Amino acid sequence: MTESQKEAKRRARLVERLDKMVTSGRMTEAEAARIRAAGDTAEFDAAVGEIRVRHATPRLAAAVEQGKMTQVDADTAVEQLRAGEHPRSLRAHLRGLGSRH
Repeated sequence: MTESQKEAKRRARLVERLDKMVTSGRMTEAEAARIRAAGDTAEFDAAVGEIRVRHATPRLAAAVEQGKMTQVDADTAVEQLRAGEHPRSLRAHLRGLGSRH
């Protein structure tokens, strides 16, 4: 399977889960609609990136306040997410920061 096919499959799986993500509060209906309406990969990835940034920002801000990371590190993580990067190491780090609240 090519990278392009893997990405298409990943996007399709996400679209299949949108209703569940809205119901659970992980995504707003407007965000889900934006993803459904995305006409190309870049538009899709931008929408997903913005949602990831929205989810990560409170955790990152709390980590900076608590001295768990620097503001520079938090800004770098946000830029990675905006650029469409979401590597396992970043996901693990964000999970390790605990609750958003």
